[in-house]
Amino acid sequence: MKRKILHGLKVADFIHSDELKKKEIALNNAKVKEFINSATNLCKTAVDPVTQGTFVKINEMSDPNLIRIVHEVCEILDVSPVPEVYLCHLMYVNISPYSSDKPYLVIPDYVLRYSDEDMLYYNIGNAVTMIKADHVELTTLAAYMPGGGSIELIKLPFTAYLHCADSTSDRGGLLACQSFAASIRNHFWELGIPPAESKKMFTTDKEAEIFVKKYLDEQEKVLERYNGFFTQGARKWQRMSYLEAPANKMLRELFNWYLDENGYRAIMAAYD
Repeated sequence: MKRKILHGLKVADFIHSDELKKKEIALNNAKVKEFINSATNLCKTAVDPVTQGTFVKINEMSDPNLIRIVHEVCEILDVSPVPEVYLCHLMYVNISPYSSDKPYLVIPDYVLRYSDEDMLYYNIGNAVTMIKADHVELTTLAAYMPGGGSIELIKLPFTAYLHCADSTSDRGGLLACQSFAASIRNHFWELGIPPAESKKMFTTDKEAEIFVKKYLDEQEKVLERYNGFFTQGARKWQRMSYLEAPANKMLRELFNWYLDENGYRAIMAAYD
């Protein structure tokens, strides 16, 4: 598949509309600042030992195809320098960027085993966008933040920002992949549908568009039927307090941006 190189692409071209506002609110909150500082100290002592002790560094000799894709994704998204790549043994469906000094990518071997190449472009693009959009320092801290009790209330402004940042990264993944079908197959993997199964459901972008619309419409009907007052409250609290936004919400946001004439399609048309 030939992909467009998006020379001069800026985060401002595709950033979630609320991200900067949510980030400013979070970082200007004294309690959140205190919480972030405590996580920073823990992060500094933990990230390097974890990286050096459990991750395997990948280079062109050990996996030339993977390194090629990483370089091509960085070229497509206009990101430089190309981050280092590490492999970990983990049954996790997302590639993650981390940072202690400079950002790097950590790729679960599970992802490499079951993703096709188009899906890898999306997954790597999502992670590289976190670097491009300056998300990595805060998302790395999030991995080391404690939870429970009153701490959850302090974290709410921070998680609101993280949810917007996740949406921005999803958009970057789609821009890197340039296949809506492959992008959505990554999302359905998070929802528990293995890539081999989702590929049976749709292969083209148009088929994926029809499938996603039907899936989201059916989900809305179920929520309307069983979403009583207390369930709504519990669901809202869950959405607010989790570091990662609910998978169905992220799917809907990416779908809407893909359909928006001023979203994905406008960026791609600008490079025709």
